[in-house]
Amino acid sequence: MVIDTNILIYYLNQQLTDKAKMEVENAILQGSAISIITRIEVLGWQGHTEASLVAAKNLLSLLEEIDLNQIIANQCIALRKMYKIKLPDAIIAATALTHQQVIMSRNEDDFIKIAGLTVNNPFS
Repeated sequence: MVIDTNILIYYLNQQLTDKAKMEVENAILQGSAISIITRIEVLGWQGHTEASLVAAKNLLSLLEEIDLNQIIANQCIALRKMYKIKLPDAIIAATALTHQQVIMSRNEDDFIKIAGLTVNNPFS
């Protein structure tokens, strides 16, 4: 599974339901991954305190990070041409498609229209 940035932010801010928290923690224990863009988005947030930045780094260290490579970049380009999708979402979707993984995200509308991509919303 590839976990979207919004899920990690909800997790860090303790804004998940009990069911969603359990689902995220299970996904982490089962070896889920993130796109490199998720690390950039999570750690690049300007509102971090010193403690929240440490917590974010600790959480990210539990997940495999998938780098942007030529294959993912080409998939991203194709997605941007086919769908009206923001660049970070296109990178995350391309990462999941390239690695044949499900995306865990609350923002189903960002991904649901993409053929071949499955979205798991732990809030539903």
